[in-house]
Amino acid sequence: LQESIRFTHCKLDYNMGWLVQAEAHPGALFRAFRRVILERPQEKSGNDVAFYFVHWFADLAGAEASPLTGCEKFVLKFPLHVLSSFIDSFQVVWKLGPRTETEVLEEYLKWRWGTMPTNLGACPTGAGSVAKMRLVLMAQGDSLEILRQFRLLPKSDANILSKELAITGCPGQHFICDDLRESRGPALLVYYAPALMQKAGRK
Repeated sequence: LQESIRFTHCKLDYNMGWLVQAEAHPGALFRAFRRVILERPQEKSGNDVAFYFVHWFADLAGAEASPLTGCEKFVLKFPLHVLSSFIDSFQVVWKLGPRTETEVLEEYLKWRWGTMPTNLGACPTGAGSVAKMRLVLMAQGDSLEILRQFRLLPKSDANILSKELAITGCPGQHFICDDLRESRGPALLVYYAPALMQKAGRK
């Protein structure tokens, strides 16, 4: 148990919001987390990751302690669909270690595409596929309209988004579903890009 506790306090640099809103590329999202996992014996890493998520959940719940009235953070101040997205992501991140950063993120993107409230059809493939999946998760809104607007972009703008959102930031790694095979950087992480898209979508 002590080893699992120490694991939760390692410098994992993991931001769950970056995952559920597809805000970050695989390198920024998982590189440090995977490195720490690989340093642990394989038979123990699964338990360590599970304990980390329990710790994260309890830590978030206690961020605004109110022992006399219950867990207000989750019940009153945390949208249910957001909390559900966090919890649902655990099962995918659990595979990190044996699988690469990019493999784990690609599986997550495809899984979320297939579970969106709006039926989006088969997961996209080819150029721009990663961009489409990430933009839909960033927007958290009218997915069909996001895809329609992407198709209406000038070709040069669409090409830039398709390339930048598919760069992994992990040397030698690329998304299987996308045509881009370039893994060298820089790989950009635009802070609060999902918030920008969601705010624009409400107007």
